[in-house]
Amino acid sequence: SPLHGIMGLSGTMGEAAIDPIQKKQLGMIKGCAARLLDLVTNIMEMAKAEAIDASSGQTIARAPVNTMDVVAEVLGMTEMAVDKSGKHLVKPGVEIMNSMCTGKLPIVMGDGYKITQLLYNLVTNAAKFTSAGSIRVSAREQKEEGMLEVEVADTGKGISPDSLAQIFEPFRQENSTETRGFQGIGLGLSVAMSIAKLHGGSIRVKSKVGQ
Repeated sequence: SPLHGIMGLSGTMGEAAIDPIQKKQLGMIKGCAARLLDLVTNIMEMAKAEAIDASSGQTIARAPVNTMDVVAEVLGMTEMAVDKSGKHLVKPGVEIMNSMCTGKLPIVMGDGYKITQLLYNLVTNAAKFTSAGSIRVSAREQKEEGMLEVEVADTGKGISPDSLAQIFEPFRQENSTETRGFQGIGLGLSVAMSIAKLHGGSIRVKSKVGQ
Protein backbone atom coordinates (compact mmCIF):
# COMPACT_ATOMS: atom_id res chain seq x y z
CA SER A 1 0.00 0.00 0.00
CA PRO A 2 1.12 3.66 -0.27
CA LEU A 3 1.54 3.78 3.52
CA HIS A 4 3.94 0.85 3.42
CA GLY A 5 5.89 2.71 0.74
CA ILE A 6 6.06 5.84 2.89
CA MET A 7 7.25 3.81 5.87
CA GLY A 8 9.88 2.02 3.82
CA LEU A 9 11.23 5.13 2.11
CA SER A 10 11.29 7.27 5.26
CA GLY A 11 13.00 4.45 7.16
CA THR A 12 15.68 4.07 4.49
CA MET A 13 16.24 7.84 4.30
CA GLY A 14 16.38 8.06 8.10
CA GLU A 15 19.09 5.41 8.25
CA ALA A 16 21.13 7.29 5.64
CA ALA A 17 20.57 10.77 7.08
CA ILE A 18 23.54 12.42 8.78
CA ASP A 19 21.84 15.51 10.18
CA PRO A 20 20.22 14.59 13.55
CA ILE A 21 17.26 16.96 13.02
CA GLN A 22 16.53 15.46 9.61
CA LYS A 23 16.86 11.95 11.03
CA LYS A 24 14.35 12.79 13.78
CA GLN A 25 11.90 14.31 11.30
CA LEU A 26 12.08 11.25 9.04
CA GLY A 27 11.50 9.07 12.07
CA MET A 28 8.38 11.09 12.88
CA ILE A 29 7.12 10.63 9.30
CA LYS A 30 7.60 6.87 9.60
CA GLY A 31 5.85 6.82 12.98
CA CYS A 32 2.88 8.84 11.69
CA ALA A 33 2.54 6.53 8.69
CA ALA A 34 2.61 3.49 10.98
CA ARG A 35 -0.15 4.90 13.20
CA LEU A 36 -2.24 5.84 10.17
CA LEU A 37 -1.80 2.31 8.84
CA ASP A 38 -3.09 0.94 12.15
CA LEU A 39 -6.12 3.23 11.94
CA VAL A 40 -6.91 2.32 8.33
CA THR A 41 -6.50 -1.39 9.11
CA ASN A 42 -8.90 -1.16 12.05
CA ILE A 43 -11.52 0.67 9.98
CA MET A 44 -11.22 -1.90 7.18
CA GLU A 45 -11.52 -4.80 9.63
CA MET A 46 -14.60 -3.24 11.19
CA ALA A 47 -16.21 -2.79 7.77
CA LYS A 48 -15.41 -6.40 6.81
CA ALA A 49 -16.87 -7.71 10.06
CA GLU A 50 -20.08 -5.74 9.50
CA ALA A 51 -20.28 -7.07 5.93
CA ILE A 52 -19.93 -10.65 7.13
CA ASP A 53 -22.60 -10.13 9.80
CA ALA A 54 -24.94 -8.69 7.19
CA SER A 55 -24.51 -11.56 4.71
CA SER A 56 -26.06 -14.96 5.34
CA GLY A 57 -23.71 -17.92 5.20
CA GLN A 58 -20.53 -15.91 4.58
CA THR A 59 -17.55 -17.13 6.58
CA ILE A 60 -13.93 -16.12 7.03
CA ALA A 61 -11.06 -17.92 5.34
CA ARG A 62 -9.50 -20.58 7.56
CA ALA A 63 -6.00 -22.04 7.45
CA PRO A 64 -3.60 -23.54 10.03
CA VAL A 65 -2.29 -20.84 12.38
CA ASN A 66 0.61 -21.23 14.82
CA THR A 67 -0.37 -18.99 17.72
CA MET A 68 3.14 -19.01 19.18
CA ASP A 69 4.50 -17.51 15.95
CA VAL A 70 1.70 -14.92 15.89
CA VAL A 71 2.42 -13.83 19.47
CA ALA A 72 6.15 -13.51 18.77
CA GLU A 73 5.39 -11.32 15.74
CA VAL A 74 2.90 -9.17 17.65
CA LEU A 75 5.27 -8.56 20.57
CA GLY A 76 8.03 -7.61 18.14
CA MET A 77 5.77 -5.11 16.38
CA THR A 78 4.60 -3.68 19.71
CA GLU A 79 8.17 -3.10 20.88
CA MET A 80 8.80 -1.08 17.70
CA ALA A 81 5.50 0.87 17.81
CA VAL A 82 5.61 4.60 18.59
CA ASP A 83 3.05 7.05 19.95
CA LYS A 84 1.95 10.40 18.51
CA SER A 85 5.07 12.12 19.87
CA GLY A 86 7.40 9.62 18.23
CA LYS A 87 8.27 7.88 21.52
CA HIS A 88 8.13 4.12 21.94
CA LEU A 89 4.64 2.95 22.87
CA VAL A 90 6.12 0.59 25.45
CA LYS A 91 7.25 2.79 28.32
CA PRO A 92 10.80 2.56 29.73
CA GLY A 93 10.86 0.00 32.51
CA VAL A 94 7.85 -1.94 31.19
CA GLU A 95 8.77 -5.55 30.40
CA ILE A 96 7.13 -7.37 27.49
CA MET A 97 6.86 -11.02 28.51
CA ASN A 98 6.24 -13.91 26.13
CA SER A 99 4.96 -16.78 28.28
CA MET A 100 3.90 -18.97 25.35
CA CYS A 101 6.76 -21.47 25.57
CA THR A 102 5.46 -23.47 28.53
CA GLY A 103 4.13 -26.60 26.86
CA LYS A 104 2.96 -27.53 23.37
CA LEU A 105 -0.01 -25.63 21.98
CA PRO A 106 -2.23 -26.95 19.17
CA ILE A 107 -2.35 -25.42 15.72
CA VAL A 108 -5.65 -23.58 15.30
CA MET A 109 -7.71 -23.02 12.17
CA GLY A 110 -8.44 -19.41 11.37
CA ASP A 111 -7.47 -16.28 9.47
CA GLY A 112 -3.85 -15.65 10.45
CA TYR A 113 -3.94 -12.00 9.41
CA LYS A 114 -7.03 -11.27 11.47
CA ILE A 115 -5.73 -13.16 14.50
CA THR A 116 -2.53 -11.12 14.33
CA GLN A 117 -4.57 -7.90 14.20
CA LEU A 118 -6.68 -9.05 17.15
CA LEU A 119 -3.66 -9.72 19.38
CA TYR A 120 -1.83 -6.60 18.19
CA ASN A 121 -4.81 -4.44 19.18
CA LEU A 122 -4.97 -6.03 22.63
CA VAL A 123 -1.24 -5.79 23.34
CA THR A 124 -0.81 -2.22 22.07
CA ASN A 125 -3.85 -1.17 24.11
CA ALA A 126 -2.17 -2.64 27.18
CA ALA A 127 1.03 -0.76 26.31
CA LYS A 128 -0.80 2.56 26.10
CA PHE A 129 -2.07 2.30 29.67
CA THR A 130 0.87 0.57 31.37
CA SER A 131 3.51 2.95 32.72
CA ALA A 132 5.39 0.48 34.92
CA GLY A 133 5.61 -3.26 35.46
CA SER A 134 4.89 -5.73 32.69
CA ILE A 135 2.70 -6.90 29.83
CA ARG A 136 2.49 -10.68 29.63
CA VAL A 137 0.97 -12.90 26.93
CA SER A 138 0.21 -16.55 27.68
CA ALA A 139 -2.09 -19.27 26.37
CA ARG A 140 -3.64 -22.56 27.34
CA GLU A 141 -5.70 -25.15 25.54
CA GLN A 142 -9.34 -25.58 26.57
CA LYS A 143 -9.75 -29.20 25.42
CA GLU A 144 -13.35 -29.64 26.54
CA GLU A 145 -14.50 -26.58 24.55
CA GLY A 146 -12.09 -27.24 21.68
CA MET A 147 -10.73 -23.71 22.08
CA LEU A 148 -7.40 -21.99 22.65
CA GLU A 149 -7.47 -19.27 25.31
CA VAL A 150 -4.92 -16.46 24.98
CA GLU A 151 -4.42 -14.08 27.90
CA VAL A 152 -2.97 -10.57 27.80
CA ALA A 153 -2.22 -9.39 31.35
CA ASP A 154 -0.76 -6.01 32.28
CA THR A 155 0.01 -3.93 35.36
CA GLY A 156 -1.69 -0.80 34.05
CA LYS A 157 -4.05 1.67 35.73
CA GLY A 158 -7.07 -0.60 35.55
CA ILE A 159 -10.58 0.03 34.22
CA SER A 160 -13.55 1.31 36.18
CA PRO A 161 -16.68 -0.90 36.41
CA ASP A 162 -18.73 1.61 34.41
CA SER A 163 -16.20 1.62 31.56
CA LEU A 164 -15.92 -2.18 31.38
CA ALA A 165 -19.40 -2.36 29.88
CA GLN A 166 -18.55 -0.11 26.94
CA ILE A 167 -14.87 -0.58 26.01
CA PHE A 168 -15.73 -2.95 23.14
CA GLU A 169 -18.22 -0.56 21.55
CA PRO A 170 -16.95 1.25 18.40
CA PHE A 171 -15.60 4.76 18.98
CA ARG A 172 -15.96 4.45 22.75
CA GLN A 173 -13.14 5.13 25.20
CA GLU A 174 -12.96 5.34 28.95
CA ASN A 175 -13.98 8.86 29.87
CA SER A 176 -11.51 9.95 32.52
CA THR A 177 -8.96 12.70 32.90
CA GLU A 178 -6.10 10.21 32.77
CA THR A 179 -7.18 8.56 29.53
CA ARG A 180 -8.07 11.66 27.49
CA GLY A 181 -4.40 12.23 26.70
CA PHE A 182 -4.03 8.90 24.91
CA GLN A 183 -4.23 8.72 21.12
CA GLY A 184 -6.84 6.70 19.28
CA ILE A 185 -10.48 6.89 18.31
CA GLY A 186 -11.73 3.84 20.16
CA LEU A 187 -11.75 1.18 17.41
CA GLY A 188 -8.99 -1.21 18.45
CA LEU A 189 -10.85 -3.21 21.08
CA SER A 190 -14.08 -3.23 19.07
CA VAL A 191 -12.22 -4.70 16.09
CA ALA A 192 -10.56 -7.27 18.36
CA MET A 193 -13.95 -8.42 19.67
CA SER A 194 -15.40 -8.61 16.14
CA ILE A 195 -12.51 -10.81 14.98
CA ALA A 196 -12.85 -13.06 18.02
CA LYS A 197 -16.57 -13.55 17.33
CA LEU A 198 -15.91 -14.32 13.65
CA HIS A 199 -13.73 -17.20 14.86
CA GLY A 200 -16.45 -18.48 17.21
CA GLY A 201 -14.79 -17.00 20.30
CA SER A 202 -15.08 -13.97 22.53
CA ILE A 203 -13.05 -11.67 24.79
CA ARG A 204 -13.44 -11.43 28.57
CA VAL A 205 -12.01 -8.68 30.75
CA LYS A 206 -11.10 -8.71 34.42
CA SER A 207 -9.87 -5.43 35.83
CA LYS A 208 -9.91 -3.22 38.91
CA VAL A 209 -8.90 0.42 39.12
CA GLY A 210 -5.30 0.66 40.27
CA GLN A 211 -4.49 -2.95 39.35
